[in-house]
Amino acid sequence: MIIFLGVAGSGKSTQCRLLSKTLDYNYISVGELLRKSSDKLINEKINAGDMLGDDVVISAVEDAITNIPIGREFIIDGFPRTLGQAKWIASKQNVGLIRVVNIKISLPEIVRRLKLRARSDDNNEAINRRINEYSSSINSILEEFISNNIDVFSIDGSLNIEEVHEQIKSYIIGNKKVEG
Repeated sequence: MIIFLGVAGSGKSTQCRLLSKTLDYNYISVGELLRKSSDKLINEKINAGDMLGDDVVISAVEDAITNIPIGREFIIDGFPRTLGQAKWIASKQNVGLIRVVNIKISLPEIVRRLKLRARSDDNNEAINRRINEYSSSINSILEEFISNNIDVFSIDGSLNIEEVHEQIKSYIIGNKKVEG
């Protein structure tokens, strides 16, 4: 399992899609899963830029993971976003080797990118809320992974798409679990 972390607009989804095509891995976008929900309350919270409760998000991720064939490598985009979610995923023994790609990017670049993509939940208030929530939780999430001996690879997301992709691909290929 490869987990991609980064604030909204960091390039997580772009890099996840590229990596899943390049290496033929399954791809789970937690944001897309949740935005497709038929639950009106979930949709209202997403459109307002509010975070959903751990139980809702973990349930969606768990359902998605169970649909991936055993032994097949997969990528998770945008999860975990809270310490509770990080603890849950770190405790999973049946998902294979867990690796984390942490895409870092400057605040002005985040705002510029989010304004360009013009998604309905990318209004100024929602953008600021997501940035603040991410900033307040990312260190504890990374500490949880590190304390559980989960490898974390950090990269500068402001580099060009191809350069970021090549560095991530090299990291993933160099850290494959050797069966034996």
